Amino acid sequence: MGQNRLGSAAGAPPRRGPRAANAPGRRWGWWGIVFVAAFVAGIAAGSALKAGESLYLPDASVAQLRDFYAASRAAVLVQSALQILAAVALYRFGWRLRTALHARGTRAGAVLGWGTAITAGSLFASVVCGLALLLATQAGDTTVAGLGRAALVLGGAAHLLGAGLLITAASAVAWRSHRRPRWVFGYGRFVGPLVAASALSILLPPLVRPEPAFRLLAAVWLVGTGIAVLRGAFDEVR
Repeated sequence: MGQNRLGSAAGAPPRRGPRAANAPGRRWGWWGIVFVAAFVAGIAAGSALKAGESLYLPDASVAQLRDFYAASRAAVLVQSALQILAAVALYRFGWRLRTALHARGTRAGAVLGWGTAITAGSLFASVVCGLALLLATQAGDTTVAGLGRAALVLGGAAHLLGAGLLITAASAVAWRSHRRPRWVFGYGRFVGPLVAASALSILLPPLVRPEPAFRLLAAVWLVGTGIAVLRGAFDEVR
């Protein structure tokens, strides 16, 4: 999925004055920042409240899954609540961004919309799997292992694939329409495909290990875009 193709499909909207792109206000820019803050807070809270050793899903055995979810219910519940907040924030940010970019009805807009739905929806589904494990610690090995695998794939590869699509499409449209700040969208055109490509961890399990780095790359773009919206720089074109 080429970046130039996404950009050219969207076309360049007419130049608009300040605040025209988001007439209702700029407060929606907070949603990108809220996502990052809630996601990081969820990891921190889960680590602080856990009982015993941390759980590393890619290498976790069925016995380790049972022990962790049986002993660390508070950690799982708090982290899940924060991740649900993160998923809602990401969904709202992505859909509001598509509207602000005037990308509805375009190929790039469709990619942006699907990316938003995939990244937010898969994160939410991963939380559901984690909560299900709280209730299934005494279930059969196949059920526990399946829920653990689903949580890993949905919260990792699928979530990052959607984030990569969102970043790539939004950056292509914003770059094509000369939105500011230019560094954010130039960065997104490069980083978006990398984040999406991390989904190859489904086929190549060793690629799961650098997932935190891909999350960081996506977080920089989300925070940068959110700040640009809040400061009004996103409204400017040149």
